[in-house]
Amino acid sequence: MPGEGVDYRVKTITVDSSQVALQLWDTAGQERYHSIAKQFFRKADGIIVMYDITASSTFTAVKQWLVSIEEAIGENIPVLLLGNKIDNEKEREVPNGLGDRLAKDYNLIFYECSALSGYNTSECVLHLARILKEQEDKVKEKTVQLHQDVKKKSCCSRQ
Repeated sequence: MPGEGVDYRVKTITVDSSQVALQLWDTAGQERYHSIAKQFFRKADGIIVMYDITASSTFTAVKQWLVSIEEAIGENIPVLLLGNKIDNEKEREVPNGLGDRLAKDYNLIFYECSALSGYNTSECVLHLARILKEQEDKVKEKTVQLHQDVKKKSCCSRQ
């Protein structure tokens, strides 16, 4: 899919002294990707949904994306809701508390940021990456625990 208007990047960041590689697939919210987005969601460990605080139509579209995410994913995965362009406060169309309220309703991580100035761009991605790392650590712990339990059972059943 890269090269068809989907921007793909790998970004490596440090989370609590561990390196975490994030594969970022950016569809820019284009309508033509709405149908294939569910395939992306099924394979994703986390999702970032971004809107432009100076364009209320982009905030309205967020709800449609959240519905698509819910339909595509059985288990709960972390979703980061990002209001962008806070460097352009005088043209704000999405009221201040609206993004925060939506995030609480859907149990999302919420930040407002500025891609232009860089404000809050690292912090929000680091927050998401930390949650993903914690989830991965729990899966590893369970795997180790299961492996140990299997060893114990096979040992005991021979007696």
